[in-house]
Amino acid sequence: MLFIFLGAGAFLVYDHLHPEKPPEAPPPPPAIAQQAGPVFAEDEIKKVRLSLQDADPSVRWAAIQLLFNIRDPQLGPILEKMLAEDPDPEVRMKVVGLFKGREDLSRLGALVRGLADTDPSVRIASLQALGDIGDPSVAVWVTALLKDAEPDVRIEALKTLGRFQDKRKADFKALADKLRADYEEAVRRAATRR
Repeated sequence: MLFIFLGAGAFLVYDHLHPEKPPEAPPPPPAIAQQAGPVFAEDEIKKVRLSLQDADPSVRWAAIQLLFNIRDPQLGPILEKMLAEDPDPEVRMKVVGLFKGREDLSRLGALVRGLADTDPSVRIASLQALGDIGDPSVAVWVTALLKDAEPDVRIEALKTLGRFQDKRKADFKALADKLRADYEEAVRRAATRR
């Protein structure tokens, strides 16, 4: 036992006299250079635009997506042309979805032209996009689709008109609430002046 006690004491003395060196701090990570988004030269963008004429619809759609993502300044007219002239209804429906996300006024005109598409699914997609936008100024063209040959298109036209009405009600309620709050505030100010 004494032997164990002396061995433990010797270990503690040795450990105290020869402390373990702390591990060295790792070197700092290399600096990461901030890379800007992809930059395309004009000739590269022209090549992408040429892909819009490819026979394969998936190539045309990939080109549209790329132009949309890089915010090609000619995107508006390109999308309008694709919606009007692309032979694949699936591509035209996807283009309608891109118009929903744009904030320019030309999108309404393009979507209204989509209401006259030969494929009912494109007409329905255009109606849904117009309903999402909620601008009742296109109600005349939506109403014209109540006489469409396809029952699904007529149903979607009714839904879109209902959405316009709901938006008008919501806008009217917000205006009425604001006018009521302004009136009550004016009454409170007048009461405190007396």
